[in-house]
Amino acid sequence: MSSLSFLNPGFLWALPAAAIPILIHFLSKRRLPEVRFPTVMFLRALEPREIRRLKLRELLLLILRTLAILLLVCAFARPSVEPKGAITRAAAAVAVVVDDSESMGAMDEQGRPRIDGARARALAIVDAARPGDEVAITTTTGPDASLSNHVVDRLRLERTVRQIAVTWYPGRMEAALERGRRFLGRTALRSREIYVVGDFQATNVTRGAREKLAQISRSGVRVHLLPLVSSRVPNHAIEDLDPELRPGPQGKGLELRARLVNHAGSPSERLAIRARRGDVLIGGGDVALRADEARWASLPIEWRAGAATGNGRDPGAKAAVVVESDVDALAADDRWYAVLGAPRRLRVLRIAESRAGAPASRFTALALDPLQDGSSGYAVENGTPASLLGINLARCDVLLLEDIASLSGDAEARLRGFLREGGGLVVALGPHADPDYYGHKLFPGVIDLALEGTERAAEGQPFEARARIPGHPILEGLSLDVGSPLTQSKLTGLLRGRVTSAKALAVVSTTGGLPLVVAGPQVAVFLSSLSDDWGDLPYSGAFVPLVRGLVDYAARATSPGAGDRALVGRPPSARLDNAPAGAVVVRGPESYRAQAQVVSEGSGFRAVADAPAPAPGFYVFDAGTRETATVAVNPDPIESDLQPISIDSLRSGAAEAPRTLLTLGSLKTHLRDTRQGRELWLLFLMGSAMFLAAELALGSARTLSP
Repeated sequence: MSSLSFLNPGFLWALPAAAIPILIHFLSKRRLPEVRFPTVMFLRALEPREIRRLKLRELLLLILRTLAILLLVCAFARPSVEPKGAITRAAAAVAVVVDDSESMGAMDEQGRPRIDGARARALAIVDAARPGDEVAITTTTGPDASLSNHVVDRLRLERTVRQIAVTWYPGRMEAALERGRRFLGRTALRSREIYVVGDFQATNVTRGAREKLAQISRSGVRVHLLPLVSSRVPNHAIEDLDPELRPGPQGKGLELRARLVNHAGSPSERLAIRARRGDVLIGGGDVALRADEARWASLPIEWRAGAATGNGRDPGAKAAVVVESDVDALAADDRWYAVLGAPRRLRVLRIAESRAGAPASRFTALALDPLQDGSSGYAVENGTPASLLGINLARCDVLLLEDIASLSGDAEARLRGFLREGGGLVVALGPHADPDYYGHKLFPGVIDLALEGTERAAEGQPFEARARIPGHPILEGLSLDVGSPLTQSKLTGLLRGRVTSAKALAVVSTTGGLPLVVAGPQVAVFLSSLSDDWGDLPYSGAFVPLVRGLVDYAARATSPGAGDRALVGRPPSARLDNAPAGAVVVRGPESYRAQAQVVSEGSGFRAVADAPAPAPGFYVFDAGTRETATVAVNPDPIESDLQPISIDSLRSGAAEAPRTLLTLGSLKTHLRDTRQGRELWLLFLMGSAMFLAAELALGSARTLSP
């Protein structure tokens, strides 16, 4: 229940001044000598009515004057009322969670960095703290150490808030809320509050974070949400870069492939991409992206243009390359670092069998290497299942099984060993493939895909292949939307499959929902035939980009440096061909320097730094005075989509609905009301002015009336 109090009660001593109009009224009532005038004797009949009217007016004037003085005195005493949830009479424990993740570097709707608004709100909370309050401040990327109970020290707290800056790390809202919950759970104070300041990005406010907020609310803590934005801000991002350059169209020139994303509800007609090798611009181009589209874009480059700044001036050596796009709402994801080298041919071992004396079809071999000279970027070696007995990474990068009935135990063991070494696998099933063998023997431990027999299309009703994940790397050579047909070609048969875990993705499916292309780590499976046994797919325009997409996807696991790509916040690592002669030291941006541990890995070694990378850039591994490797570290692009959640969705499960404070002004008003009470002096002052105005109007009417 609300209670009224006064912040300046000393002014209440002036309340007796309200009696002044009453004293004046009674002093003016003294009786005077009565003198009769004959000329006015006929007006005596009007006296009773006029006297009653005058007395009523005088009484009203007396009341108005008295109330005006009363309200004026009370206004100077600063009356306030304590609203629900006020903590004016006792100290409070306050936990403040500030989002300092990568997305907080973006601009808000007013064009200001979001982190500036977060700091301003946190400073307002600190400024409202009173002696005896316990205040703790944490961030969403901060350490997991427990928060200490700190009695208010404004200077220290303000210094802490002003030092909060945007980091390169994704936010961990759930962990930050848990730190705040534990801090509030340890305090002996009964009044407890938590303030959450951030952009409430959808990828940051996970299911665990929602449950944590509900748990905090049920424990009796008042929850206050301070969102900095209310709508999605358009943003594009560079999400990845193929570590291998590829030959250009018809084998002419070189191309660099970058994965670009448009996080917006409208298309991006012209996004400029630039690639630099050292200080030299080596290529780029303009890319158009549809609304919410993610795809791989091929950009022409002149690799030799930057060779003078490369490693030893060798055009074929690996070099540090920076790819940049136009700066938009979030600048952190508009740059990608990579260590690239001159293109190499992907070595594909194609396993096929001849049947009934007829040679095996060569559709896939021609799709990969039409001139059979490697100029397309693929070197294809044809073999039989017996060829698997000698397979290793020194021989090929990707293994392509095409309509093979089954493998011997030894061949299967060598295939699994090849995958463990880091090789890639493409399986194209067909009419001769044994579903029981693949579903129960080969696929377990390789890809989470179950087979349930062969499915033949009804007469005149062939299967249609439709994109289910159009932005997947397998489909990068095709311009597709969700549900778009890959081709007008029809399929008459396939093996009925079922994805059994989230580790495998159905990239392409039939109109009826049957998986047709399934992708897993290092493995891609085509559940129909890549020959013309089950349709005319090899004769369609989508066949070549589909086959190359399957092989390229599997080959990404075998690309040199693929395992060296790292994200900010993780220890950089590099693969070494030979054991280093001495200790390995890693140096990088922001004066980064750390020791590295070297462990054996297959036929080589891997050096792993002792400390996580604090910022994106290039990290150099030195063994003594010699540079042994360079790796590129990039920010995690998970926060590139600047889509906030609906704040109303956080009300479910809470004992008391969280209070939302949208602006800095509303926060300051809330803090003032809950710490000092809701002041009413302005209302009292306005009331006094209204009574004085009414008194003047009533008095003027009496004076001017005839």
